[in-house]
Amino acid sequence: MAAVVEVSAYADESPQYGAVSSLIEDPDLVQGVDLGYARSELCTIQIANLQSVCAALGMEEETLRREPLAFTTKDGVFVGPWSLAVKVAMRVAELNGEAVMQKVIAEEEKIELESVHGWTYTTGRGSTREEHWVPPTRLTDFHAKQLMSLNILREWCGKEIIERLDELEALREEVRRLGMLVERAIAELRRCGQGAIAATMESDLGVPVSTLVLRRRMKKRPGG
Repeated sequence: MAAVVEVSAYADESPQYGAVSSLIEDPDLVQGVDLGYARSELCTIQIANLQSVCAALGMEEETLRREPLAFTTKDGVFVGPWSLAVKVAMRVAELNGEAVMQKVIAEEEKIELESVHGWTYTTGRGSTREEHWVPPTRLTDFHAKQLMSLNILREWCGKEIIERLDELEALREEVRRLGMLVERAIAELRRCGQGAIAATMESDLGVPVSTLVLRRRMKKRPGG
């Protein structure tokens, strides 16, 4: 194990580690794969049932076993170096591109909000419960590292997924623009005393105008 840790520990707390852990630790994306956290197993990949995981990911079991320094413990747990953890994570992203990109978008939106409003968290319970606020200026470095991890995930999801979601985002932006136009038109009708027509327009839309006005989200690209 010591040799595997020696070639793997460098990845700890890196942007790539953030990307890999976000994939491997999500049970909705893959199960039965763990990353080592203790110093004695830091940044290694551990798989209790290699055959099952390989079948789920469409990977060749022998390919993983041939990874330099990979071995199987006496308890039957397959252990591999960080390089293999990256390969497995990339495969998870490839198979779940759209779901991963949705996570990326959600995280980008969260970062966007925190960069303006800061981050609030609570400690304690009941009478000892307290709220703490972290200002945006203290989150700058943390956000920069997060965005690097998210950009890695974008790259792993593949160009096709990104382009498809970009098209969807462009469509949402157009809906937002049209929603604002309709909102102004309805407001103008009401100002001119045409409340009944304005109400009919809102009814014909089938959804409140406010739901059409979508908030812009911050978009990051690899290397951007």
